[in-house]
Amino acid sequence: MFAARSPARDDGMAPGKLEGKAIVLVEDEYLIADVLRSALELEGARVLGPYPSVDTALKSSERLTEADVAVLDVNLKGGHVYPLVDHLMTQGIPVVLTTGYDADSIPSAYAHLPRLLKPILSRELVECIRNVIADAD
Repeated sequence: MFAARSPARDDGMAPGKLEGKAIVLVEDEYLIADVLRSALELEGARVLGPYPSVDTALKSSERLTEADVAVLDVNLKGGHVYPLVDHLMTQGIPVVLTTGYDADSIPSAYAHLPRLLKPILSRELVECIRNVIADAD
């Protein structure tokens, strides 16, 4: 019989840095979504999603209100995540954007939001989320 193993960490940090935090994850690329979800769960977070589109996330809007923070891919199958960003911001939920594009591709209305450039390292994701949550408190 084989025991399941936890994903390997790439940063040597102790687990649990996001213990008890609920994080919305919106990412349309399955493999990226799975890696980000695993990294967040490894740190003790409860992941809401991952959702592959704005529509699927908004259909779960009652769950979204539980979130401490949202991690959103900017470009979802050619569409943009900004309607969801607006919805979450009106709910007081902090947002972190992820993208493979440079800062100039982000509209000025969202330029103030934290942004992680893909590919994203686990430690960068965790530290960014921790900072965003700390700033919101």
